[in-house]
Amino acid sequence: MRTFRETLDALRADFAVNPATEPRVTLVIWRIGQTGHVRRDAVGFALRRAHGLLNFVWTRSVIGADLPRSVPAGPGLRLPHEARGTILHPASRIGAGVTLYHQVTLGVRGGSRAPVLADGAYVGAGAKLIGPITVGAGSSIGANAVVLADVPDGQTWVGVPARPVTRRARETSPAEPA
Repeated sequence: MRTFRETLDALRADFAVNPATEPRVTLVIWRIGQTGHVRRDAVGFALRRAHGLLNFVWTRSVIGADLPRSVPAGPGLRLPHEARGTILHPASRIGAGVTLYHQVTLGVRGGSRAPVLADGAYVGAGAKLIGPITVGAGSSIGANAVVLADVPDGQTWVGVPARPVTRRARETSPAEPA
């Protein structure tokens, strides 16, 4: 059961990487919903009711996002553009220290398994992560990339469909004659 201390600790970590007011509002509403989702008591009921209203007014109507309370997200979640236009499948999972830019989609295809973002993942604006995939720890997904396969730890993927960025050996010019 998620305690208020765990929720407050997660919010402290979130606030440390989100200095602006709007992302903080989004995160407070989402964390209220997450806590209410796992609690099955009177407090959980009250949190689910509060989340329902706040989620409709702010998350859906103002920023146009779908951030289900069933999606667990680790502490230190960074939302540079308060998750505007972001759509998350309810079965998605997000690790600690993840950065999600605006208009990101975590969705499914042909099944019920949704993407998993490991700790420290970075997802650029407009990226689409579809299917039963895992984005490894410390990996980066470029803006508008469409990811359909697992991304290993520490790799950067870009393009449609997304592929890993390869690093080219630095080209050197032949030495000048003396």
